[in-house]
Amino acid sequence: TDYVAEKAESTSGWQFPVGDEAHELGYPTMFNDMFDSYEKGVQPRETFYDGYVVNAIVDAAYKSAKTKLWEPVNLPVWRGQTGVQKPSVFQEYDAEHWFIKDEILPNGDKKVILKHKKTGEISEKETWKK
Repeated sequence: TDYVAEKAESTSGWQFPVGDEAHELGYPTMFNDMFDSYEKGVQPRETFYDGYVVNAIVDAAYKSAKTKLWEPVNLPVWRGQTGVQKPSVFQEYDAEHWFIKDEILPNGDKKVILKHKKTGEISEKETWKK
């Protein structure tokens, strides 16, 4: 017997039940919020501007796939903050190095991996010998 089901990986044998894909993706919740907001005269959680930003990101992703390069996200209308400094993901180790991570080696020795702040060079430093 052949089975007919959307997105089924096979046409015979045991088939796992297909979940409620629309619900899992949040569509009913989104539409409920949209219509409730319209009826109350308030802004929904997701706005037209949110869709505009998402489409700009998707456009850049498609362009990046085509050119095989990193492509910028083009947002002529930007409502976010400007001049914000990117937060550092590194912790300071000392005046010259950023801390990347520490490791305990199989023999019990401990070392840290560091990144030089000016040159970007990665180095290792033993901090404890067993």
